Amino acid sequence: MSTIPNITGLTNKNLFLVDFQEPYAEKPLRDENTLNIRSIIYSPKGNYLAYRTDKKVEILKCSDWSVTATIDGNVKDMFFSPLDTYFISWEMFFTNKDNPQGKPNLRVFKSCNGENIGSFIQKNQIGWQPKWSSDEKLFAIHTNNRILIYEDAKLDRYTHNVAADNLQAYSISPSAAPSYYFSIFTIGKSGQPSFWRIFKFPQFDVAQAIVSRSSFQADKATFHWNRRGTNVFTMTQTDVDKTGASYYGKQALSYGDIKGNGGNMTFSKEGPIHAIAWNPGNWNEWVAVYGHAPAKATIFNAKCDPLYEFGTGAWNAIYFPPEGNIMLLGGFGNIATGHISVWDLRGYKKLGECRAPDTTYLQWDPRGETFLTATTYPRLTVGNGYKIWHYTGVLMHKRNCVDKENLLSICWRPGTYPKSELSKTAPKSIEDDTPKVVTAYRPPGAKNRPSTFTLHEHEKPHRPGQTDAAPSKQAIKQKEKREARKARKAEEKVVGTGDTPPATTPRQPFVSTGDPEKDKKIKNLQKKLSDIDKLKQQKAAGKQLELNQLAKIDNQAALLQELEQLRL
Repeated sequence: MSTIPNITGLTNKNLFLVDFQEPYAEKPLRDENTLNIRSIIYSPKGNYLAYRTDKKVEILKCSDWSVTATIDGNVKDMFFSPLDTYFISWEMFFTNKDNPQGKPNLRVFKSCNGENIGSFIQKNQIGWQPKWSSDEKLFAIHTNNRILIYEDAKLDRYTHNVAADNLQAYSISPSAAPSYYFSIFTIGKSGQPSFWRIFKFPQFDVAQAIVSRSSFQADKATFHWNRRGTNVFTMTQTDVDKTGASYYGKQALSYGDIKGNGGNMTFSKEGPIHAIAWNPGNWNEWVAVYGHAPAKATIFNAKCDPLYEFGTGAWNAIYFPPEGNIMLLGGFGNIATGHISVWDLRGYKKLGECRAPDTTYLQWDPRGETFLTATTYPRLTVGNGYKIWHYTGVLMHKRNCVDKENLLSICWRPGTYPKSELSKTAPKSIEDDTPKVVTAYRPPGAKNRPSTFTLHEHEKPHRPGQTDAAPSKQAIKQKEKREARKARKAEEKVVGTGDTPPATTPRQPFVSTGDPEKDKKIKNLQKKLSDIDKLKQQKAAGKQLELNQLAKIDNQAALLQELEQLRL
């Protein structure tokens, strides 16, 4: 394998390689006679590249770009197994008069020669992908509320069958042999909760579940394992949020580990959970972006204790390079500004930031020294192209598509590469023609003056417990509750010691004057006087009152005088 990672791109005119060094020349991989390529994908280890057209798939060996296999068919989706050994394809399922049962549309091939070792029927494209264990020992496929598990790539006969009503999702941990763990999610029937559970292979009886968590508000689930396969987070979501709080449905995050521990995760800011990701460089750390705009980003340990707050910003995505310890926070989508912030997680130091608006794809290079942003078709039909950035936010290279050219796909070739000087020194930045952010209108009288208006309250980066950070709403409520309890205990102590509590204004029972207007005013005054008595008791108990509360106490004599006049 080369010592320098390369980039492979696909436009509607060409399939090409980008030489990752000045002047970043593009070398065609296929001539114009091989147009109509729909998509490309690398194997996880970087040994193979596959591309598909409407008629076939070709698998290329990356060492010399020779064709190792040609697979006929109108393939719609594809991927490689974890160790690059196998290639899996999916086609649309259909029936006809000659074949009313349909033919297998999910096929498994050997990457090296295209030998077909297994075929299955998988009608739905959503969730069609089979799951492999990290060592390719286990192969599992979900069909008709069952998970069929095959071993040692012998796909003619399954060895285990996991059946459950309304089985919606499952995942295999990336743990090493011989300990394999499955997380399985089932939707509850009417009036019954949904469940997700962790099982150790091959013990799949419900009573043998290591972790079992239930929820009455969960229609689907996604699983997030750490790199060692010891801990997993499960993101559950409903299709519709009946409370109306979210357009995308109600979310919940729960966790479990292979030791049997489990629980629900709550965050310090209300709102949606935009993204979560484990740090590949530290299996005990994970990051979440959550809350209403501006979203908040926090790194936690496996016990869900916060380690560092990255503040708030226009973020909705998290990206790690393969080795971790460097993290990129990004804000992309229809209303995002493309703001990117890069952090070193070993010292919680910001390494750089930049803006890449209209980004539809982002990927770190395998060394974690640079990253790629791209605007691709058909997500966006104009402004297609890609940029290469240094981790400090320095723009190193940009390439804009010419007229009638669309960028369909672009990605780094995976693999293990030695570090370069880019890991220590930032290169010289090239000029960026990205449109600058348009500032808000300010009237003539406000020009050249500091603005005091803020649309959102932003938090600065800090460690948990630092006093200079703005407290959350939940923290403020908890503080108020603690102060109230302290005041009650102080008041009880005063009464318990026999000391005379502060005198309160004696209240006469309400007697109607016969005038409804006067009666209404008398009731209002009595309520105000009652509130003043409570404030006086709190003050005597040692609670620090606000200025407006002290002013109410000073106004007591005037209120009593007004009350006496109304009773005449």
